[in-house]
Amino acid sequence: MIGGFRVQRLPAWLVVLWIGMGVLFGGNVLGGQTPPAPKMPAHWKVVSDYPVPAEQVKAMSSKIGADLSGVRNTIYDVNGKRVQINVIVAADPGHAEKLMTYLRSMKAEDALLRKELVVYEFVGKNDVLAVIAEGRRHLNSI
Repeated sequence: MIGGFRVQRLPAWLVVLWIGMGVLFGGNVLGGQTPPAPKMPAHWKVVSDYPVPAEQVKAMSSKIGADLSGVRNTIYDVNGKRVQINVIVAADPGHAEKLMTYLRSMKAEDALLRKELVVYEFVGKNDVLAVIAEGRRHLNSI
């Protein structure tokens, strides 16, 4: 559990919807660029990396009500455990806060990290809570 909320693996249909919708929000960073994958410690191995296309990001932005600039989904293997980090870039601080409010309505605070306009959302099963905490600390330190 994180912050009193059970963290678990998302159902397959939700993952497909999530990716299909561009995993949250609209636009692209800096003239069509998606945000980079997070620079994680060496033992975090990238399993898959998905830069979300602008049209999907825009659809998510409309649904959420936050103007976003770009989204990227990266799945890591960390010592045999899978953790997904969704990197979501808001257009401005107000929209970053709207995004955080939306995500907080669904997720525990410990699964989220905001650094200025960038929001990191961690997704995984209950057995990766320590890995999520490690990743959050790492991203918060850089």
